[in-house]
Amino acid sequence: MLIKKFGIAALSAIVATAIQAHPLESDRNESHNLPLYVLAGSLMAQADTKVISVSDKPKAPQAALPFQKFTPHVQTRFNENFLYVESNSMPDHPMMVGITAWQQQVPLPQPYTGDNAWRIPLHPVVAKNPLSAKSNFFRGAIALAANGVPIFNPIKNDGRTDTFLAGELDEYGGHSGRGDDYHYHIAPLHLQETLGQALPVAYALDGYPIYGLEEPDGSRVESLDRFNGHIGPDGGYHYHSTKTYPYINGGFHGEVVQKDGQVDPQPRAKGVRPATRPLRGAKIIGWNQPDSQSYSVEYTLGRRSHFVNYTLLPEGGARFEFVDDKGQVTTETYDGKSARGSGGGGNRENRERPPRGDRDRPRAESEERSPRGPDPNDPNRQPWIKVHAKEMDTNEDGTLTREELVAEVEKTLAGYDANNDGAIQAKEYQGRGGSRSALGGFVKQHSQELDQNGDTTITKDELLAVPLRMFQKADANNDRKATAEEFAQMRSPQTKKGREDRTGPPKQ
Repeated sequence: MLIKKFGIAALSAIVATAIQAHPLESDRNESHNLPLYVLAGSLMAQADTKVISVSDKPKAPQAALPFQKFTPHVQTRFNENFLYVESNSMPDHPMMVGITAWQQQVPLPQPYTGDNAWRIPLHPVVAKNPLSAKSNFFRGAIALAANGVPIFNPIKNDGRTDTFLAGELDEYGGHSGRGDDYHYHIAPLHLQETLGQALPVAYALDGYPIYGLEEPDGSRVESLDRFNGHIGPDGGYHYHSTKTYPYINGGFHGEVVQKDGQVDPQPRAKGVRPATRPLRGAKIIGWNQPDSQSYSVEYTLGRRSHFVNYTLLPEGGARFEFVDDKGQVTTETYDGKSARGSGGGGNRENRERPPRGDRDRPRAESEERSPRGPDPNDPNRQPWIKVHAKEMDTNEDGTLTREELVAEVEKTLAGYDANNDGAIQAKEYQGRGGSRSALGGFVKQHSQELDQNGDTTITKDELLAVPLRMFQKADANNDRKATAEEFAQMRSPQTKKGREDRTGPPKQ
C-alpha cells in the first residue's frame, strides 16, 4: 500500500530522511536490513507521520517577506492569526544625525523578542469605526518598518507637534524616545534600496501593508483616503507613504484596540535611565559605532562639539560618558534594573549636569512671574470646558463629542506620563514640561481635585472624571454631544452661601 501510494523513489527518500531524524528504538544497525515497507511503516508510525513534514513545512505568510529581507537582525514566526516580528530596533544606518530639537536621548537596543515581540494581524478586519491618528494614538507605535524599527505617530505625544517639521528627526526620519528607544515617525523610504518597489516598507499594526510613493507595479498612486490608503490594483486595501503629513498610515482602516492612548497590545521599550530634558540650541552632527557594544553621538552647542559616548554593559545596563567642549568627562553608569539606574539614580562618577542651554537658565530677579491659571474671584470666569471646547473639537464641526473629550484625556495622559506606567505621578505634573494640550494646564492647577483618593497619583479614570462631569453638565439632552448652544447655556461659576464654586464640579 505504501509503495502504491508514494512510489519506490519517494518512499526510499522518506526512509532515508526518517532514519536520520527518527531512528528506531530497536537495534539501529540491524534496522537497515529490514524490508523497505517494514521500515517505512514502522518509521511513520513511530514519528506519527512527522517524517513527511520535511516537505510540508508551512509556508511563510506574505506579510513576512519584507521582514525576511533583514534577517538575521529581524526574525519572524507566525501562527494562524498573527505574524510575530522580533528585533532590537537598531537599524543598519547612522542614527540621530541632523536633529536640531533634541531631548538628549540616544539609541539603545530594545528587547522586542519572545512575548515582547511585535504582532501583525494576518487577517485584517475592516474597522466599523476607523480611528484617526490625528486625534488618537499619540503613544506607542502605529506601524512597524520592515527592518524591525517601530513607527510612531508623526504627531508627538503633545498631540500637536509634527516631529518632522519641528526638526526632531534625523536624516532617516527617526529619533530616540524617553526610553532611549529608536523609532521612526515618517515613512522609511530608504528601505526600498533593499526591498525594491514591489514589497511594503512597513506594516500598520492593523495588518495592512504600507507601500512607497508608487504602487507595487510602479504605477501612479490615485486618490488616497484620509488615512493615506485605498483599494489597490490587486483589489486589496493598503496604505501608501507620502512626503507630507500623514507620511504613513494616518489612522487605522482596520480594527485595532486602543488602550491608554496607544494600540494594544504592543511591546514595551526598556529604558535604563531617567528621561532626559531638551537641550536648547544643540544640533547632532555625527554618529559613530566603534564596536558592537559602543556608540558615540556628536553634537554642537554654540558651534563647539560635545560628545555622548556610551557602552552597553553585560547585565543590560549602560555606561555614559559626556564629553564637553573642553574635554572634561562626566560619567554615569546605570545597571539596567530600573530607569533610575544602580545605586538610586545610577553610579555617577565626577557627575556634573550636561549643559542644558539658555532654555533652562535661572530666572532673573527682575523677571516677574505671571499668575498661573484664572483668578478664582473673577466674576467673569467661565467653566474650563466651555473655554477650551473649540481646542478639543478636533474635526472642527462646532460640536464637542464625548469621544473627542476622551481623546483629549488620553493625549494629556501621554504628555505627562514620562515613565509610561499609565498614570501621572506627582513629580510628573509638578515639574516643568508636561502636556501642551487643553487639559494639560488644568492638571497642574487642579491636581488635588483630580487626585480623588489623595495618593498623589492621577490615574486615567481620575483624569477623566472631572472633565466628564463638566461635559455632562453641558450635554443637556444627553446625546453624548455638547453643541455651541448648549455651552452658551452653561452657568459661570458663582459664589454661593459664602462658598466659592470651583472651576469644575466637586469631587465625587
